[in-house]
Amino acid sequence: MKRIIVIIIFLLAGALLLSQPIIKFETLEYDFGRIREEAGPYEIDFKFSNTGDKPFHLIKVKAG
Repeated sequence: MKRIIVIIIFLLAGALLLSQPIIKFETLEYDFGRIREEAGPYEIDFKFSNTGDKPFHLIKVKAG
């Protein structure tokens, strides 16, 4: 009986470790080409979605 309980605990723990957020980007890079400084700031949006089983939280985001 103890073996069955231990096996169940290990299976549940394994399932919890395998379920995690997975981020999927539509595109990973963008070529800005030549940008004239006098044209002002230039922006691009990188679209992504969470394809995993858990919520995805962005923390401490820094521009590069």
